[in-house]
This record gives sequence, C-alpha cells and structure tokens, in this order.
Amino acid sequence: PAMPPAPLTKILSTTMPKGSSDDDDDRSDDEDEREGEGSDDDSDSSSAETDERCGELLAQLQQGSLTYGAALELIGLLKARADLPGVRQAREALAAAYPLPEAVWLEWIEDEARLAAGDEVDEVIELAGRAVRDGLYVGVWLRLVRLVAERHAPGLVSALD
Repeated sequence: PAMPPAPLTKILSTTMPKGSSDDDDDRSDDEDEREGEGSDDDSDSSSAETDERCGELLAQLQQGSLTYGAALELIGLLKARADLPGVRQAREALAAAYPLPEAVWLEWIEDEARLAAGDEVDEVIELAGRAVRDGLYVGVWLRLVRLVAERHAPGLVSALD
C-alpha cells in the first residue's frame, strides 16, 4: 500500500506514547464498559483508551490507510489530551495532505485565537490568510476581517459588539 504523506507519518510518530498498540482490538465495547464500572480509575481508563486509539490511528497511518476522518479523529483525541504541539503538528500535516473544509479551518483559527496574545495574533491572522487562499469560505473571510480589526482597530470591534 502507498504510504501517506510524510508530514502525517512524522507527526503521529512523535505524538504517540511509548508502548501504544492496537493488540486489544479483540475485546468488545461491553467488556471495556464492564471493566470500568465501579472503578475509581475512570480518568486513567479514559487516558488508556485515548492512548490506545491514538496507537490504532498511528498503525493505520503506517499501513497507509489513515483516512481523512481518522486524521480528524486523531486531532480530536490530541485536543482531549491537551497536547497542543501535537494538535498543531497534526493540523499542519492534515492541511498539507488534504484540502480542509470551512468548519475545520474555523475550528483551527478559533483555537489559535483563544490562545494568542500580543504579536501571536499576527500568526493567527496569517493562518486565516492561508485558509482564505485554500477555499472560498465566507465564514473564514469574516473571521479574518474580525481578527484584523481586533488587532488594528479594537475600537471598531467594540462598537460592533
């Protein structure tokens, strides 16, 4: 099978915890639920499940079968783990491999805008600029205009709110 784009391979291999595997696929969801019932280790179990799923996605990637949807799932899992560098790298790899729809660009821009302070806002504006060059997305254009206005004319934004 053909290998997926190199950026996805690199990103997934750097965000996976050591020892992650997909060896437990033979277990049913019911077994997993019963195992967790009555346990005080729900957060540990959840973390282990997240790590396991990340391992499965990495295995799919290495086999050349990681789909667009699976890449989006990986981003979601990394967000849930609060792995900001991993999320950023996975998004960059996804954008390099596939055209992104408006909703994915907007989520990425909003996540970065929430975290941006000072000159980092300029980086978010650049990201929004990439998004408008990627597709004709009205929502992204509106967010770009708002970001620029917030950065360069904050009084204007206050008057609009």
